Amino acid sequence: MKSFGTNYSRFYYPENLDKLDHNSIIYCVGAGEDISHDIQIANQLNSDVYIFDPTYRAIQHVNYIKNLFNNKESIKHNSRYGGGDNNYLNLLLNYKINSNKIKFYDYGLYTNNCIMKFYKPSNEEYVSHSVVEGMKGDNYTFAYLKTLPMIMKNLGHDKIDLLKIDIEGCECAVIKDMLKNQIFPTYLAVDFDLGWTGEKIRNKQECFDTIQLLLNNNYKILHNEGPEYSFMLQ
Repeated sequence: MKSFGTNYSRFYYPENLDKLDHNSIIYCVGAGEDISHDIQIANQLNSDVYIFDPTYRAIQHVNYIKNLFNNKESIKHNSRYGGGDNNYLNLLLNYKINSNKIKFYDYGLYTNNCIMKFYKPSNEEYVSHSVVEGMKGDNYTFAYLKTLPMIMKNLGHDKIDLLKIDIEGCECAVIKDMLKNQIFPTYLAVDFDLGWTGEKIRNKQECFDTIQLLLNNNYKILHNEGPEYSFMLQ
């Protein structure tokens, strides 16, 4: 097993990413200000990576990284990047890919195609927002959201080979909707924020029930560390 990404954003998979190659469809939902996992995966596979996040700072960050890769920006260390990892930008440059392989979309993932309240964290230094009331603070903006089937249809994909979701509390609902729609990524990486990181609500039982549902649908757990789980379809 090998970790991909900084300590802040990492998930574990088999070192050689069995069953994946340069044609694999990689969806990474939730960018924030750390896309090291996403870039490292794309670098090893020499594949495109599809990144989704409606958060304003995430949009700015991905654009900055693409410009950095294109030599249109210089290295500007920021204590927020990579969860505070001072080596974050150097790590990205070490796994640098053609910026055209970074396919970024400024909308989020949910169980409906809609516009919803997007709650901001109480601490303004933090980047992650949530559509789930109680996961963050009381102030909000709005986010445009799409279902997984709609995203796949829009992008012309009939499968997903690796799906990473870090979506601040709605991951269980999205996973259930994914299974209901018979979508089975070969690899699935999930940050179960609902059970661990909510400011006002936390529901570990819902997370454990969702994990059991995945196991019942022929997934096996590859690695677990706190709320972060990686799975592989058997």
